[in-house]
Amino acid sequence: MTAPRWRRRLYILLFLTAAFLLGSTSQEQLGLSFSVEGLQQFRQWVQSLGWWGPGVFVLLVIFRLFIGLSSHLVLILGGLAFGLAGGILWGCLGLVISALVLFYLARLLGADWVRDRFGNQYMVMLERIQRVGALAIFAITAHPLGLLTPAHLAAGLVGLTAAQFAAAVALAVPIRTVPYVFLGTAVLDLTWVQALAIAAVMLVVFALPLCSPKFRAWMWGGGT
Repeated sequence: MTAPRWRRRLYILLFLTAAFLLGSTSQEQLGLSFSVEGLQQFRQWVQSLGWWGPGVFVLLVIFRLFIGLSSHLVLILGGLAFGLAGGILWGCLGLVISALVLFYLARLLGADWVRDRFGNQYMVMLERIQRVGALAIFAITAHPLGLLTPAHLAAGLVGLTAAQFAAAVALAVPIRTVPYVFLGTAVLDLTWVQALAIAAVMLVVFALPLCSPKFRAWMWGGGT
């Protein structure tokens, strides 16, 4: 491997390390937790940022992996902080940018790096995207329980153009975003029993297609 390529990988790894450390520190400082106090604190903090608030939230969506948060939880925070319309808009924007970051990260670091970290999960996604193309990206991204990170990393290694990938993700993310943002808009106005009931109904609806072995095999290679 040439020296410039080694340097490029070193810079990327340093960036990932810095992002992880920054994300962990931010999570601790902001007190991101799903207690009533934590949610109220997050909403007050975002609203105190004024026009900077949406930009900071989009960065939170993009770098959520380094903070240890899933897309589901971050989208709920978006509904909490910005309401239905704002949560959908900024959540979708963050997910599209995040997907493109993963797409290009896989291209830069290569298949070995991705395989070492995601193993069989990555190989299943890779085979599916090779066979179905951008439609697989759309389906995995749109389903609220789809595994975004390995799918978007795999997409960077199968010959999809950036335009094809971006179009599939952009069409899918509103479908994924709406239910979680809706839950976020109501989470502090409901009792915990009501919020959990809504979350349980949403989970059942999302999981129903997974009861089909054929759908589950297509989506996740036979596992959940």
